Amino acid sequence: MGPPTADFGAAFADALLEVGKACEQVVVLDADIADSCRTEAFRKAFPKRAFDLGVAEQSLPTFAAGLALAGKVPFYNSFAPFAVLRGLDMIRQSVAYNRANVKIVGHAAGQSMGYTGPSHHTVEDIAALRALPGIVILAPCDAEETRQMVWAMAEVEGAMYLRLPRGAAPNVHGPDFRFEIGRTYCLRRGGDVTIFACGDVVALALEAASRLDSEGLQCQVVDVPTLKPLAAEEVIREGEHTRGAITVEDHNVLGGLGGAVAEIYAERLRKPVLRIGIPDRFTESDEAPVLREACGLSVRSIVEAARRLRGRA
Repeated sequence: MGPPTADFGAAFADALLEVGKACEQVVVLDADIADSCRTEAFRKAFPKRAFDLGVAEQSLPTFAAGLALAGKVPFYNSFAPFAVLRGLDMIRQSVAYNRANVKIVGHAAGQSMGYTGPSHHTVEDIAALRALPGIVILAPCDAEETRQMVWAMAEVEGAMYLRLPRGAAPNVHGPDFRFEIGRTYCLRRGGDVTIFACGDVVALALEAASRLDSEGLQCQVVDVPTLKPLAAEEVIREGEHTRGAITVEDHNVLGGLGGAVAEIYAERLRKPVLRIGIPDRFTESDEAPVLREACGLSVRSIVEAARRLRGRA
């Protein structure tokens, strides 16, 4: 039996409520889906600090930026493709350019919405926001990381994006874990291959590493919860003693974690990087695990990639 699982949405909702109690400047914005974004508890507790803009996701960044420039700490919420892409110009002009203290929360990211299909799947949000100056990008791998990220977002000044998958994931971090923006966390040591992963697919990387033990292939697994700013020196440290790297993410293989790690490896380590994620195409409609398997985002693909790296040594 594996480790117990916990729900990302529930962890976010609990942390947001606690942060709201501790900081009266925190306000919450929604776009007609407060129930899906799990912000209803905050709204009930603080009705004067919760705003629902209706189906107007492109207005979330500008509304939030105005609140931030007036001294509030706004968390705005929608499904990830709409939280980022529908108002990307507004994020650029009103949030990033003004260095506004806005907290963007993209729910049900990656392919975690399953049957809703490509209109609701998020394959490009990390890539889009990585190119905007000054925006911190966070992707938790479990509920504990989610809770601590919400607190960090409220306490640290600056524009930030929290990328939340829908559903639950195994608990990776224990009670002694302490999250810091800009850090990576080595969850498992190994001298052959380094696997960098973010989001709920960190669990896939850990499972693959366990399977490879029986083949005498030792993989270390690194959780990368902060995609921007990515800790380049930590990536180098974790990769300099292994043969190459594998990146794992529920995002397009272009422009996300894989691209960021490959940039560092190309400049500093000159070692191979194999990227596992969503190929450069739109997704389909099916259960999320089926979609991930179809695009090669699986334990089997990670195992095969590690074997290929062993053969290239």
